[in-house]
Amino acid sequence: MLRRKPMPEPDDAQTEDTGGLRGAARRLGERARQDPRVQQAAESLRGRREELRASGRERADARLEALIEARRERRGETTPPEVAGLLEARRREREAHARQLRERAAFLEQATSPEESRVLRRVASGTPRLGGEDPEPRYTELLDTLAPGGDPAREMAVHRAVWALAERRVLAVSPHGAVRAGPQTLDPKTLDAPDTRPPE
Repeated sequence: MLRRKPMPEPDDAQTEDTGGLRGAARRLGERARQDPRVQQAAESLRGRREELRASGRERADARLEALIEARRERRGETTPPEVAGLLEARRREREAHARQLRERAAFLEQATSPEESRVLRRVASGTPRLGGEDPEPRYTELLDTLAPGGDPAREMAVHRAVWALAERRVLAVSPHGAVRAGPQTLDPKTLDAPDTRPPE
C-alpha cells in the first residue's frame, strides 16, 4: 500500500510574505477608494444609473398610459377612477424622484474643491431627501473616513472643507457634531421645472 508523503509545513517567511502582500493589496485598494478621482467616477456612474432607471420607468409608464387610453377610446369608455388614480400616483412618484435627482445634482455642484466634493458626497449619502440611505454622518466620522490614518494634512483639508461649506450654508453642523445638508440657496423653480434635456 502506497503512503502519501505529508504536505510540507508552510515556511514562516513564506506565510509572512503572503500576509504582507495581502495587507499591501488591502491598503492599495483602500487608498484607491479614497482617491477623489475614483469617488468622482463612482458618483458619475451612480448618477447615470439613476437617470437610466428613471428614464426606463418613464417610458414604461408612458407606454402603459397610451395603451389604456387607446383601449378606452376603442370601447368609448371613460377611464375607471381606480386606474386613473393609480396612473396619477405613478406620475407623482416619477416626478418626485426626478426632483430628488435634480436636487442631489444641484447640492453636489456647490463644491469648489475635491475635498468639498468628497464631503458633499458623504453627506448626500446620508440624506434621504437627496436619495441617501446611509446613516447621517458626524463630524468625527467624516474625519475618520475622508482622512484615514489620522494624517494631519488630510484632516485639516477635510476640516477646512466642512467649515467652508458651512459658512456658505451648504452644510449645517449641529452642536452634537451631526453634519447635514443645510439651508441651501437653490431656486425652487429650477428644482420643480421638468427636465427639458433631449432624450439620448
